Amino acid sequence: MTPTIRHTHRRGSILVVTLIVVFALASMLLTLSHRVSVLANASANTAAARQADAIERGAEQNVLAILSQKLDSLDDLRESDFEQIRVGKGYYWIIRPDYGDSNLPRFGLVDESAKLDLNTAGYAMLQQLSGVTEPLAGSVVDWRDPDDTPTGSGSESLAYAVKIPAYAAKNAPFESVEELLLVDGMTRDLLYGQAPSIIGTTTQSGNVFGGDRYIADGLFDDFTVWNIRPNTDKNGKTRIDINDIRQRGRLRTLLRDKLGGSRGDQVANQLGNINFTDMFDMARRAAMTAAELALVEDSITTATTQQLRGRINVNAAPREVLLCLTPLTSADVDALLANRDTSARTDERSAAWVYDVLREKAVGIGNRIAGQGCQFSAEIVAASGDGRAFKRVRIVVDVSGASPRIVYRHDRTAMGWPLDPAILKQWRRGGPANGSTPVAATLGVRQ
Repeated sequence: MTPTIRHTHRRGSILVVTLIVVFALASMLLTLSHRVSVLANASANTAAARQADAIERGAEQNVLAILSQKLDSLDDLRESDFEQIRVGKGYYWIIRPDYGDSNLPRFGLVDESAKLDLNTAGYAMLQQLSGVTEPLAGSVVDWRDPDDTPTGSGSESLAYAVKIPAYAAKNAPFESVEELLLVDGMTRDLLYGQAPSIIGTTTQSGNVFGGDRYIADGLFDDFTVWNIRPNTDKNGKTRIDINDIRQRGRLRTLLRDKLGGSRGDQVANQLGNINFTDMFDMARRAAMTAAELALVEDSITTATTQQLRGRINVNAAPREVLLCLTPLTSADVDALLANRDTSARTDERSAAWVYDVLREKAVGIGNRIAGQGCQFSAEIVAASGDGRAFKRVRIVVDVSGASPRIVYRHDRTAMGWPLDPAILKQWRRGGPANGSTPVAATLGVRQ
């Protein structure tokens, strides 16, 4: 009996060892399978990220091409020229800020001169923006001015010395809008908003917080540091200073050339030796029409500097920014908005039409407005065709030189996907991204 018992124990031990080996192999196989799956997903995500990055870079080149070839006809471009543009297997969009105005497009380039320049906007102008308190307005001015004397209830270096870590007021111009986060009184929620708009969904910032757009989307898109242009006409020639008596001969020649000999002489004779506040003051004193002013507008100036800074584009600025043109009232701004798209004018880059709308009240704002700027921004959102990755980048392009060039680039991917989340979900399920049906159409996004 003893040998039999030993044999039974031996067979039981072999079974146990075999089971342990099988379980070990199975565990190793599962672990290896999981590892392969993780590596495969990581590889796919890396490939998707590189694809999205390449698409975004391609979009930048397209923006440069548009501004190089179609600068004079930007108003003729449609939203569809910037919405869900296919590149390889993926797509990109160029989205615009949500200003709560249904008349403004949701896709396309943004003229930076349609915003308030942080380096030129005065204390009173800043306070016209919703959400900007008197102390914050003062602190913005104090951050950029060269002295250490507080403006109103603003803050200078003493206020920053008690912060952790401590620092001093810059006392130099802003270099980016993001720099506002260093200014006393500014918060991330105030700058970027508490619930930024999702383009293509029914939840828009205009009704999230009872109509307070700035609470939802913040103040970021109301500001710029890129609003500078040369004091020359569209051909690069120095403008005629209408207050310089020595240039009155050139001015008469211009008026005769643009308005005809008889009418040109008539206007020139009424100018005399008067100093004019701006082009609207000249039009008023010489009894010119807005249409006549538009013909000479690009060739005249009252500024003596080589560069012009901070002039607001009245053809593109949202209501909040136009309200900063003190002493214009809310009714004045409403009149401008109601007429700027319907006014009959041959040059969409002209600001002369403002004289028709405001008449006497236009005098005084002529040196603070423009018809078009020289810097344009593009908020580019690019996505891989499988919906695994996206890239979000904001660039600013300067067109004042011989050819457009990117002067600012900021990766904003960390701020999240700004379009309808259903787009990426649908692509991950193998949706229309690889087919012929535009995703925007299937999701009800405006074309």
